[in-house]
Amino acid sequence: MGSAVLVVAALFGMYQFAEGGCSGGRCCQGTDFTCVTTDWRIDRVYGTCYCDERCLKTKDCCFDYPTECPGMWYSNIWADYWVELNCVGLIPGAAFITTMEYSKGRTHDFFCMEFKMESLTPQCMVENRPYTRWMQYLREGYSVCVACQPLAMNNHSRSCQGDVPEAYGDELLHWQAAGSPRCRGTWRKVQRLQHCSCPQVHSFIFI
Repeated sequence: MGSAVLVVAALFGMYQFAEGGCSGGRCCQGTDFTCVTTDWRIDRVYGTCYCDERCLKTKDCCFDYPTECPGMWYSNIWADYWVELNCVGLIPGAAFITTMEYSKGRTHDFFCMEFKMESLTPQCMVENRPYTRWMQYLREGYSVCVACQPLAMNNHSRSCQGDVPEAYGDELLHWQAAGSPRCRGTWRKVQRLQHCSCPQVHSFIFI
């Protein structure tokens, strides 16, 4: 009888998130094997998925990990980013961007900048990691919208790095993709918008 109780308790601990996904704030620090459930993963495979910090390394995060655990998501992206920067130079003053998909859960108090994409490196087109696939939609000549949200704002200027309020429309500005420093390029400012109006795949956020 005692053994049966222990088995049931262990199973309950391992599958406490059996409802699916990371919804409800089910986010765990570090490596935590109890942060597990069965659902779609961010690599589009259905099966065992996790909501702990290690899941980005092992590529088995639940599909909603970026939106339900945004703090851990961003810290992991930046950790990977700075490791890669050991081999790639940082462009001073460049805008750091990621897909608008990961803005869910953030405050909606923001403004939006529209840019025309002038150039980008070939690396953007071949990025295929779960959290970098959005880079494949970057294209020369396209207009893109980039939201400047409070989390990324400079408290003094109320602008985001790369926004460059004093820049003119013909000035060539630099951007870099968070998660892959080899994916970067240039764009020109078009206008400031109250709300981003670009298609989802061409909508980004400053970070």
